[in-house]
Amino acid sequence: MNNIKIINKQNLKSNLNKFKEKKLCAMVKSNAYGHGLKEIISLISDDVDYFGVVSLEEGIKTRKLTDKPILIASKVFDFKTCKKYNLEPMVDSEEELAECKKIGIQNQCHLKLNCGMNRFGLKGVLNAQMLNAYIEENKINLKSIYTHFSNTENKKRTIKQYNNFQKLRAEISQNACVCLGGSNLIDYPFDFDMLRVGIGLYGYGNKDLFPVMKIKSFVSKIFYAKRGEYVGYGKEFKVNHDSFFAVVPVGYGDGLRRNLSGKFCVEINGKNFHSVGNICMDAFFVKVDERVKVGDVVDVMIDAEIFAKKIKTISYEILTGFSTFRGKTIIE
Repeated sequence: MNNIKIINKQNLKSNLNKFKEKKLCAMVKSNAYGHGLKEIISLISDDVDYFGVVSLEEGIKTRKLTDKPILIASKVFDFKTCKKYNLEPMVDSEEELAECKKIGIQNQCHLKLNCGMNRFGLKGVLNAQMLNAYIEENKINLKSIYTHFSNTENKKRTIKQYNNFQKLRAEISQNACVCLGGSNLIDYPFDFDMLRVGIGLYGYGNKDLFPVMKIKSFVSKIFYAKRGEYVGYGKEFKVNHDSFFAVVPVGYGDGLRRNLSGKFCVEINGKNFHSVGNICMDAFFVKVDERVKVGDVVDVMIDAEIFAKKIKTISYEILTGFSTFRGKTIIE
């Protein structure tokens, strides 16, 4: 009996195929959004053009698993390590390009433009013109020019930000690859060469996608509690009727958010049962009937969006939480 993270290969490939009209940069940051870096890369490496991460540490781990180009889509302060592991950094200033030029990786850089997200990226036409002069003077060949939209679900805002991107892009005379990100961009008439696909790869962000990861566990103990007793920490759940309860060995230490306590159901033997009490670090409780036995399989999570709606968050947060999952990962 084990806790199991199940990666559905067919769903992963199906999601990937939805975006195949463009070159693809598969984002595998945060342990492939909690799915498992090694497992995801092994399944899709032959089907994508790039992998995307957000730190040197992630880049080094990813480099050990693939020969494909790797974009670090966040700030880098150690460009020598980029050179050592053949990693391609994001830059958004002349100073960063100059640092890259010093160590000979100026032609491995991806220029990010800020079109309204206001996190990273070059901002302002004048700054773009000045940077373009530096690029031309030093004969730098960029790997790509790219941006990040703040809310692709909002069509008006996204179109405005794309127009801002185009305005800045026009100041960079080099004909480099244009890379945009967002699962919903396949529904926009934008002109670009490569898509950074993140949450969409894992089954979210578009109605035509399928969740890739499921979490399964098992019943580790059955106990009987009488009316008036409490189950779990903090006296949060008081037993109203004499009942059977199951202990399931998945907790917030595995990524099951504690604020889901008492707010979700699981499936055991084809029947739904409600979780009760506070989620522990290593376990949670379920009110069950007398037919549930020790060792029975428990479907803990089949769709991260269900959990996300329960606690008013996003699927990203639910999925990446399972990066710390303690159990086997299997591909089916």
